Parts: sequence; C-alpha cells; structure tokens
Amino acid sequence: MRIKLIEIREGKIRLKIPDIRFYSGDKLEPAWAPIFYNPRMSVSRDISVALVEAYSLTSKRDKIRVCEPLSATGVRGLRYAAEVEAVEEVILNDRDRSAYELERENASLNGLEHKVSIYNRDARALLAEMAERGYKFDVIDIDPFGTPAPFVEAALTALKHGGMLCITATDLAPLFGVYPSACMRKYSAVPLRAEFSKEVGARILAAFVIREAAKLGLAARPIYTVLTQHALRQAFLVKRSKSEARRLVSQLGFARYCGRCLYRDMVRGLTCIRAECPSCGKPLRVAGPLWTGPLWDSEFSKLVEECYGRRDYMSAEGLKLVKTIRAEADKPALYTTVTALVKLSRSANEPSPARVVKVVENEGGEASLTHFDPKGVRSNLQPLELIKLLGLPLNVNWRARSGGI
Repeated sequence: MRIKLIEIREGKIRLKIPDIRFYSGDKLEPAWAPIFYNPRMSVSRDISVALVEAYSLTSKRDKIRVCEPLSATGVRGLRYAAEVEAVEEVILNDRDRSAYELERENASLNGLEHKVSIYNRDARALLAEMAERGYKFDVIDIDPFGTPAPFVEAALTALKHGGMLCITATDLAPLFGVYPSACMRKYSAVPLRAEFSKEVGARILAAFVIREAAKLGLAARPIYTVLTQHALRQAFLVKRSKSEARRLVSQLGFARYCGRCLYRDMVRGLTCIRAECPSCGKPLRVAGPLWTGPLWDSEFSKLVEECYGRRDYMSAEGLKLVKTIRAEADKPALYTTVTALVKLSRSANEPSPARVVKVVENEGGEASLTHFDPKGVRSNLQPLELIKLLGLPLNVNWRARSGGI
C-alpha cells in the first residue's frame, strides 16, 4: 500500500508523516492513519527532550544510548538524536514494515544515519535479544498506543544500572476510574472516581512499574510525571538493588476518600483495613495498591525546567507545564479542586485556584497549583479546612447530617 505523506517540522527535525487529513478528514484522528503520528503530542515530546538532557546531566553520562522500541514515524527518538548533545546512539524499532521504512526515510532526511539504527522486530523480542547480548541502554522509552504494561518487564531487563525508563500510558479511562475492571486486569489495582482521579491513576501506574522492577531485583524510583492531554508519562531511575527495591515496595499502599466531605489520605502497606471518615463518619472508599511516595524528584524537576527553558524553539505550553510541575513537586499529595470545594460549600462564587494557594500560604500552610487539573490545588489542609479558611458557607444539608466542623 502506498502511503500519502506530507513533510512537517517538529523541534529541530524534518519529518515525513502520513497526511492525517487525507485519512481522517476534518476529524484529524491520528489512529486512522496507516502509521501513527499525533501532532497534539508534540508538547509531550518537547518535555521528553528536556527529560533526557536532565538525565544526562544528573547521571553525568555524556554518551547516552537510547532505545525506542515502539517508534512509528520515529519522531521521538530522532528528536533525542538531533536535540540532546549527550545522545550518542538511538535504536528505533517497529514491527510494522511500513513504519520501519518510514523511520529509515526520516533518519536519512535529517542526516542521522550515523546515530540511528532501525529494526523491524517485535518490541519485546528486540529488547530481550539486546539484553541477552549484553547490549543495554541508558534510556528506554516505551511509547505505545494504549497500555505500556506488556512491555515494562522486557524494557527493565535491557536497561543499564542507573538507567532511566520512560513510559507512556494512553489508556487513561481505566487508570482514572472509568473502567475499574480494565484497570485491575492491566495494573492489578482498583482506581477511584474523585476530583483527584488523575493523580490516583499516576500512582497506580507508578506502583505497577515498581512491582515489575522488584520482581527482577531492581529498584525503579519515580522521578517525573507529566499528563498532557490524553497521555500520562512517567520516568523512573532504575538501579540493581534488592534492598532499595524492598524500600520502594514498602511505600506502596492505598488512597482513601470520603465522597461526602472530601476527606482524603494515603496509608502505606499492602493490607488496607476499611475505615470510617474521621470528619463525618462515612465509610471511606479505597483505591490501590498505589505509590504513596513522591511522583517527582524535586531537584530533577528543577533541572527539567532549566533544560526546557534553554530551548526557545519549544512550545510555551510545555514551558508552563514544567514550571507548574516544578512548583508542585514537593507539595502534599492528593489535590482537590475549587469546583469540589464550591460543591461542598454550596457557595455561589468559585474562588480561583491561585487565590486559594495565596490564602493558604499567608496562613503558613503549604499549597500550589497542579498541572493535573487547571482548577486543582495541592495543600496540607483537608477540603473542610480549606472551606473554613476561605470563609465559604458550609452546605446546610451536609452540616445537618454530620454535625458540621
């Protein structure tokens, strides 16, 4: 089949991609094209370039070998080769023959044949073969259409000690609680429908990778998480250490949530006893197992922002995201939203998230915005405490049931 192609620019590379309009019309649905390329994910790829450079600086590795075993057009791996000075070699792969041929054409188009090797293999078979040969990578980037779950173990076996594993999940409905049975099937965890469901999904994904690594005697510590539109990206620093793997597993646990007063917390340990809400007495809903530790390494987040900021050709949207992430990286877990606060208080006016942050900080508390939700606020205060601090009227019906605060 002859594929109708167009040429575009992304980052510092030229790229031939299927003409999405030709295959999907005005809907611009990338999945309808014979080779997948999503222009809306260019922001995610911008951030990924900064991630890889930040890793090269923190690891002090000036010669990095990268593998992207699910490459499609090759755009992500080619950008690493062209835009990150420390990247010495990139391996691209796709089992689809048309994608393989297009990757070769795109590598040639950018004069990157000396840096890029291209394979036409099953992703897991390629990673297993590389691991068997002892040909391991500093960075492996798993970017599938859907869940990364089937590829994580193979990627971990092909990663160097101290390497970075990057994964993408686009099956967000299961992770965010829309399809609980699918989440259990893929990630062996129960999700949660709440105003902070996106963070719960990120913590479920992180816990899955930590467990997969621990089976192999590896410690996979989350160092960065970013949600862009319909893609959840996470980066892990992976080391060979059974003791560190045990320490990370000990930080797995559960999130608990009260749908009445919005109380939330996290408890560590893989046995979770259901409890009543300490604020209103209603039984708490439980999600997990999930990662209860930090989703970001604070210093690494600062470096990602610096690496991004040095590149004036990348999007302003991505810069805003990495700035917000840097600010929220060391703040309390399980954000709330101003919409949820208003619903609980039945206030006629919704405060801005920035105002909530300012009020909390003025009272000596911890607070920040969150990139997960434009109306989200991280704080060390429970929602009922925020409502009281903001001077919002508490819902009369709720007060009658619970006795108020």
